[in-house]
This record gives sequence, structure tokens and C-alpha cells, in this order.
Amino acid sequence: MGSWLSKQLEPTSAHFTYLVLSIFLLAYAFFSDFIRNRLHLSEPPLATAVGILFGPRVLGVIDPASWGWSDSITQEATRVVVSFQVFTVGVQLPKAYFSRHWPSVAMMLLPVMTYGWLVTAGFVYAIMKTDWATALIISACLTPTDPVLAAAVLQGSRFSGRVPRRLRHMLSAESGCNDGWVPLAFPPLDICNMVVQSRTVPESRP
Repeated sequence: MGSWLSKQLEPTSAHFTYLVLSIFLLAYAFFSDFIRNRLHLSEPPLATAVGILFGPRVLGVIDPASWGWSDSITQEATRVVVSFQVFTVGVQLPKAYFSRHWPSVAMMLLPVMTYGWLVTAGFVYAIMKTDWATALIISACLTPTDPVLAAAVLQGSRFSGRVPRRLRHMLSAESGCNDGWVPLAFPPLDICNMVVQSRTVPESRP
């Protein structure tokens, strides 16, 4: 019976991916109130856990590499998701928000984020035993506030109602700026990346 059904359906890895995603989305939709307000969890960590569980490293049900999925596709898909979320942040902010609150946003983007970048690099250097250039690269990826995670925390839960509106707006504006404004986010990462590449480039032979 099982072999006959398998021949009729001809399931592939992509089909199992659709099935897992559909079940996850339906389960989260049914139990979203309990997950958000009782367990205090949001979509990103749950989706990450489900991806790890069904991915090639654990159960092996979902293996995008087997159907031609490459890192470049993942990169472009991530750009689309972040672009939509940054656009959503801009739409949801009050009218003329930056003209009235630019000093607070600038404080979060420049000194606060620089301090967070250096502190996070210190933890990476101490815990992962890397050199300083590599630690600064990892820290540059971890320090900026992700707009997707910020939206998951500040919207749709009882906890978000306890956060003052001005703080919600400031966090949303800061996350949209440091992910949407390339000149602000990339220089630290580029500088450290050049340092690492200069150490790993092999010497040319005459």
C-alpha cells in the first residue's frame, strides 16, 4: 500500500517542504494566542527550531540543496524579506517622526550601536576564541536590531502593550535604519572583512 501510494504521489523534497511549512503555519495560527501570551515566544525562534529539526542536519526531511537551492538564492530571498519589513516600518511610524525624534534615533544608531558592536565583539572573542578581526565581523552581524525580530516582539502580544509607544517607535525606527541604510551598516563589516582577507590571501609566486 505504501509503495503504491508513493508511486502515485511521487513525493519529492520540495513536496515535504510544502507539507512541513503548511503544518507549521496552521499550528501557529491555531495556537498563536497561547504561544505569544503564555509562552512569550514569537515566530522567528519557533521557525528556526522547526527548520533545524526537519533540515538536513537532523531529520533530513527538508534539504534545499538537493533541489538546486544555493546561497545566492537564500541571500536574495533574505533581501526581499528585509526590504518588505523595512518598508513596513516606514509606513507604520507616525508622520514626520524623524524630523521630531532624529536626535534619539541618531543616539541609538551611532554611539549606542558602536558600543554594542565592541561589547559583542568582546564576548565573541572570549567565548569563541577567535582573533579580533573575526570577532568584529561576527559582532557587526549580530549588533544591528533586526526589523523582523523587532516586529515580532513589539506587535501582536500582551507584552507589547506594556512597552511605551515612544520606545516602540524608537526601536522600530532604529531597526529600520540600521538594516535599510547601507552606509551605516556596512563600513565596520567591510573594514574587518578586508583585514581578514589580507591575512588569508596567498602570496603570489614569481
